[in-house]
Amino acid sequence: MNPVRQFAWLLVLAGACAAGCSYTRGPEERTDDGLVRVPSRAAGGVYRLPGAEFSQYKRVILEPAIVEFKSGWRDVHKEVSDAEVARIRKEAVELFRKEFTRELVDRGKYEYADALGEDVLLVTPRVVDLDIPAPDAGTEVGTKSYTPGPIKMQVTGDLRDGASNALVARVIIFEGQERYGFNELRLANRTTNAHEMRLGFGKWSKMVREALNVAKASQPLR
Repeated sequence: MNPVRQFAWLLVLAGACAAGCSYTRGPEERTDDGLVRVPSRAAGGVYRLPGAEFSQYKRVILEPAIVEFKSGWRDVHKEVSDAEVARIRKEAVELFRKEFTRELVDRGKYEYADALGEDVLLVTPRVVDLDIPAPDAGTEVGTKSYTPGPIKMQVTGDLRDGASNALVARVIIFEGQERYGFNELRLANRTTNAHEMRLGFGKWSKMVREALNVAKASQPLR
């Protein structure tokens, strides 16, 4: 075939492929409450309400995080007292607010609001399926505990309009793998457990900040 014709034919094929690809997108992912998934980090998912504007939001109200342990976790860790479970929940709520403040207030330049309003986002976070492999690690003097894997959890949060209470967005992440790399064992205690929870809460908060930046800079979903 003549080189010029061959090149033209390749251009036609490339155009046909591009046109075909535009019609092979996956189906739109929509939640039962009407949110649509938008591109985000692979670590989780970001969902927005079609037609919702985000440019007006400058303040936030963060409700205390709801913390729920993985089903059967208490059966596996019978040694953990009710008082210790309450302590872990309290610590998780405090760590969550610190990481949220770092990302949304310090870095995102949002302000905390005392009351709902048109420029306010009401954020309701939940930590579910929290699985702490060594919850009592380091509580006895002179003892050390090691664990093959980190804390695992799912962090999800709804964002609601402060004036109408309408659900406008949701952000979800899954944190923690089954084992550390190279099948290593790592020291576990209250400090390391708190550190791993803080990392997960920080990742979620960062994804919220990034999702809001994208939503403010783009057109509302149709």
